[in-house]
Order: sequence, then C-alpha cells, then structure tokens
Amino acid sequence: MIGMKRMRSNAMPATRSAEDTPDWRSAILADPSRVLADGELMNALLGARHDGNVADLNAAARARLQREITLLKAANEDLQDMLRGNLAAQASAHAAVMGLMDEPTLAALDRRLAGHTATTLGLEAVRVCLEGITALPRAIAILPAAPGLKAAMLGEAFERLGTPDPRLSGPIYGVQASRVASEAVIALEGRGFSGVLCLGSARRDAFRPTDAADLAHFLARILERRLEALLPR
Repeated sequence: MIGMKRMRSNAMPATRSAEDTPDWRSAILADPSRVLADGELMNALLGARHDGNVADLNAAARARLQREITLLKAANEDLQDMLRGNLAAQASAHAAVMGLMDEPTLAALDRRLAGHTATTLGLEAVRVCLEGITALPRAIAILPAAPGLKAAMLGEAFERLGTPDPRLSGPIYGVQASRVASEAVIALEGRGFSGVLCLGSARRDAFRPTDAADLAHFLARILERRLEALLPR
C-alpha cells in the first residue's frame, strides 16, 4: 500500500525535478496488490479521468480476477475429470470382484483372472504369483513362484506402482511382457500362501508411484479370501 502525506495549507509546494519523480504508474501496474487493499485510495483512483498518465487499476484488477477465474475453471475441470475416472475405476473394480466371488474352482478362478478381470479393469495382464504352490495345469494367471519373490519385488512394502522390473516381467507376464508399460504389484498373504498380485497395463501412466492403490488392495483382499477357500489345504 502506498501512503501519501498531507501537506499543511500554508506550506509552499516543493519543486521537484523530473528525475526525482517516481514512476508510480509502472510501479502500480507491476504490483497492483500494493494499493488494492486501500479502499480510500482505490475510490479516488478509480474515479480519476483515465489518460496516459493515470494507471487504470480497475483494468488491472479485472485482468487479475480473470486470470484467477481461468485457473479455478481449469482446476475444477481437472478435478471433475479425476472424479469421473475414479468412479469408473471403482465401478470396474466392483464388477471384477463380483466375478471372482462366483468361481467355484482354482481353474475357473484362473480363467476369470486372465480373461474377464483383465478386460473389465482395462489391463494387459493380471497375474497372481504364489510362493510354494503346485503349478495348475494350463494356468495363465495363477502361477507358482520361487520362495522370496514377494520380498524381491516389494521388500517390506505392501505395494509398488510404476515401471515393471525388466528382470521379472518376462517370467511373470510371458508373451505379454513387452506390452506391459506400467504395473501395480500388491502383496498377498493368506493361510498357507504368500505372494503378489501383479496388474500390468499397456499405458505408461496407468500406475504411477504417486497414485493411490486403494482399489488394487481391495481386489487383493478379495482374492486372498478366494484363494484361502480354493487352495488345497
């Protein structure tokens, strides 16, 4: 805010050279916020005649307000897009889970994961790698894994999102490995088994390290219960 001292009525006006006169117009246009908070000053200036020597603060305020409105609209559109995407993902996850609950055998669950679940979630491949299990005949999605795979992929974490590990993507995704650009790896733990759920996508931005993995964990928890029910004791 720019303060102006009042002069006494009997004081002689001081004479100032052009070099001593500050460039108020440039200063105000460069930073309108310095005077926008002063209501008295704003009223005086906004009522002044506009010419080349008067700063148009009203126009500056409108321009700043328009920029803020544009930014708010863009942020609102991004938020709506994100919400629509989240709702669609949630609906897809629920549909995938309902399908898993209906399968009566491990073979049927394997076919469901490799086909309907992957398609419903828009994924290139779904893999369930379980340490210590016996390989299922002609299995596609439920695969045996060497002890230590879960620790090698996740360490102490419960999830990992991002680019697939090239050392492991081949054994996990098989012929589809070259088409998997991002993945979500979720820890699996149940009675008698341990492993990982791998969700592979052809989209590089489908699973990013900064994304939330709530729906993937939801799918993993349901899958754990189905595996506990269907795996031989």
